[in-house]
Amino acid sequence: MEKVKVAFCGCGGIAKFHLSHLVLFDDVEYVGFYDIRPERAEEKCAMAGGGKVYDALETMLDEAKPDILYICVPPDQHGAIEFAAIERKINFLVEKPMALSMELAEKIRDAAEEAGVITAVGFQDRYLDIIARTKEFLKDHTPAFVDGAWVGGIPGVYWWPTYATSGGQIVEQNIHHFDMVRNLFGEPVSVYCTARKGLVDREGYDLHDCSIATITFESGMIASIFTGCYTKDHPGYHNGLHIHCVDGEVDYQLRNNVTFKTKNETLNYLRVEDHGVAEDRAVIDAIKAHDQSLIRSPYRDACKTLRLTLACNESIFTGQVIHL
Repeated sequence: MEKVKVAFCGCGGIAKFHLSHLVLFDDVEYVGFYDIRPERAEEKCAMAGGGKVYDALETMLDEAKPDILYICVPPDQHGAIEFAAIERKINFLVEKPMALSMELAEKIRDAAEEAGVITAVGFQDRYLDIIARTKEFLKDHTPAFVDGAWVGGIPGVYWWPTYATSGGQIVEQNIHHFDMVRNLFGEPVSVYCTARKGLVDREGYDLHDCSIATITFESGMIASIFTGCYTKDHPGYHNGLHIHCVDGEVDYQLRNNVTFKTKNETLNYLRVEDHGVAEDRAVIDAIKAHDQSLIRSPYRDACKTLRLTLACNESIFTGQVIHL
């Protein structure tokens, strides 16, 4: 395969994120762009410097015959798109969250594996060079517990402020941190999550304003993850993870830097590599080699993260500990 043929379904902000990386590669060919708002597809087509804008997904898949489809749509729009790709044995990258129910996600997972297509989910933080350093540090320093936070305001997209269309902040946004603790510490066995309202006054908004999730892992590791979308005119929050070890500490600041502290030294590392470029490079290489193992977040693994975040919502609404 000389060039990988790429098509996009959904041409908003996250599509621009991926396209800004793909245009750096000389082994990518753009064959199609589809969005329910044609002007956005036209914009991304111009950004790519090639390809064609389509007015129907199925037409694009049948005519353009992409090697991979980038699925960049709101969380409640998944299902038919993935199955259309799978039916045609087209590989795909799908942005998180990949679904708002485990039933749908598991159906997509199983169908994709049966069809033998390469899958990737947009957990970009798995490609951070500072996370690779963190894994190396943790090999020699036993972690005890971790606390983390993703606190900010409400993104300016119409679908974000309701559970029905976004799944809530844990599922749509802070899912990156929940994926990261799985990536670093293994599989969770239970989660309890409590949340509150009353801080955000906005028409049509039905999310919880902030929450705290307590997770127990198979290894015995425990975590508390804070989530909030209530800030306004705020000086800024320290978003990231703070890992407390028996003989040291790790302070990971979201996508920026990591600091390792021990009795004898403090080491700080800034992110050097562009993790988005690394993610999309891995995806293109995986398609060329037809090698799923090159993807750090395949659909099957991402389903476990989705399950954890959906369990947080279940715990909020039932008041119960959810066993995984």
